[in-house]
Amino acid sequence: MRIGIHLAGIGACLYAITSTTIAAQNSVNENTAMVAGLPRAADRPLEKIEGVTSHYGVVETSDGARLRTIIALPEGADEPLHPLLFTQWVSCGSIEYREGSGSRESLAKLARESGLALLRVERSSDGDSVGPACDKLDYDTEVTHYIEAFEALLKDERINAGKIYILGSSLGSTTAPLVAHALQKKGYDIAGIAIQGGGGETYYERMLSFDRIYLERRPDEVAPEDIHDEIIARAKFHYEYLVNDRHPDEVAKDSAAMAAVRADILGMGEKDHYGRPFAWHQQAAKQNFLAAWAAVDAPVLVIYNAFDQFEAEYGHKLIADTVNRLRPGAATFIIQDNVGHSDMRYDDIIAAYTMEGGEPVWEQSTNVVLNWLEKIR
Repeated sequence: MRIGIHLAGIGACLYAITSTTIAAQNSVNENTAMVAGLPRAADRPLEKIEGVTSHYGVVETSDGARLRTIIALPEGADEPLHPLLFTQWVSCGSIEYREGSGSRESLAKLARESGLALLRVERSSDGDSVGPACDKLDYDTEVTHYIEAFEALLKDERINAGKIYILGSSLGSTTAPLVAHALQKKGYDIAGIAIQGGGGETYYERMLSFDRIYLERRPDEVAPEDIHDEIIARAKFHYEYLVNDRHPDEVAKDSAAMAAVRADILGMGEKDHYGRPFAWHQQAAKQNFLAAWAAVDAPVLVIYNAFDQFEAEYGHKLIADTVNRLRPGAATFIIQDNVGHSDMRYDDIIAAYTMEGGEPVWEQSTNVVLNWLEKIR
């Protein structure tokens, strides 16, 4: 289905939880307060979502990290609700609600209108969480933290774990099926998985596709006739970097061509790639995402934004086609026209790639998820 937008968008060791009231804070000093077992800047307000009550908690993982958890319930919920687990994008930073952020407004709308309990876990060192810095946190550890923290939250008295729904955003679309598969193997009923902004191809393919988009959408800098040789060089670089686990600087020493690639990979710094350690991406490249999608017996929603600045339609459609081949009718594939990765509408694909202008359509995207949830429940 294609949608046109015409708007002017293992086991945890410790678990504690309290509601988001000022009374829940026990003063540590004038600059810091304790909130549900974790220190927090005293002048940093707790999230406040209209029509929603947020409950803060903490999970201590098997490797000693202490992760902030948030259960968001629609106001007036008087019985345990089925959960909607959220797996997030690659960039570091808190996923607490803040007004004006389209991605957070979308989560707030889901918490308010889905009839589910929205469950979030702050990554190590993000928000109030304590543990390895996010820019040092690797992929395998991040996935393990999700699994352990969510399994602890599923035991909360506010949660009915009889059916579990999962939502993955951006590169959370790669962790979502892994978390779902792990919980399914533990005996939980995965009732649905929705993703947007990440496909089911190998991570190596994803990065090559990412580079092709980066080359094709810079017409003033990259001539079309040069893309052929560029992609072949980048294929070699990414194989050494992602598959053979070599440091990008070492790969760059192989030849002038590899050095040129190293200097022109979007988001790659001296010590990190999109703010995450090189090991994060190397471990992601070892994951068999399609195997997880094939194994999870659940309805699936795949949303592809046609002006995505990073991801290819192929990887998204691969998920839906694979699931429908194995379980006919289980997957829904939706394309949103003129919409970029972060739910902004643009007039053309070049404007989208440069992120010039654009109008938020996060509400439209959220309604797609809400309508799908209503259909499958």
